[in-house]
Amino acid sequence: MVKNMRYTEKNVLVSVAGAGKNSLLSKIKEINQRKITRACLFLTMVDKTERRQVYQALLKSTIKEIPLVHLRNDMSLEEVLFLEEHFHPTYYTIHANSFRYLFKWLGFKKRLYLETSNSEKILDITKVEIVGGFCVDLAHFKIEEKRQSPQYKYQMSYAKQSRLFVCNHLNGYSYFRIKDLHLIRRSRDLSYLKTLPSFIFGKIIALEMKNPIREQLIWRRQVLKILKTKFK
Repeated sequence: MVKNMRYTEKNVLVSVAGAGKNSLLSKIKEINQRKITRACLFLTMVDKTERRQVYQALLKSTIKEIPLVHLRNDMSLEEVLFLEEHFHPTYYTIHANSFRYLFKWLGFKKRLYLETSNSEKILDITKVEIVGGFCVDLAHFKIEEKRQSPQYKYQMSYAKQSRLFVCNHLNGYSYFRIKDLHLIRRSRDLSYLKTLPSFIFGKIIALEMKNPIREQLIWRRQVLKILKTKFK
């Protein structure tokens, strides 16, 4: 099913993402300078001790809303409730192996969205029907499509249920290396978006990039141009 989507700056969002707290803190500082009020948050590479510092910085920041948060398996329910109280996320994204930890996030099951990766198996307990649906990482999907992986086939088995494809992570893709790129350097890193099936695009797209916010804003304009043509 082809979705009739219209993407704007309201649903393609810059993100606080990177390797370690210093990377996240630098982006929060830049967000404050630009008085940005909405951004997504990736806690993938930040441990518990470092997360406390990130949370404190977020409380003092200009950010009022974090529509999408990528969770770690070691995150507690208390952390999720903290984010709920202060930043009102709509979507929490998880990995296939996170289904082992669903018991920790009671009351949030239908607000969890599965991100697949070619490096991570779909487990017997990974059943997208019991959570909110898919958060398709668009570069991961391109890799999985190229390799015709089990992860690709799993997602494609739901192709006729487009309502399950709710949100996205977006980074770059290298055709030469068949690899996702979290540091975008050139326009061609985003050209793969033109080739993807429309049904995998959701309501919110989080730019999962290590690039500084000033560069994310530039690449967002490029993404919006591509999506405007794709969904015209």
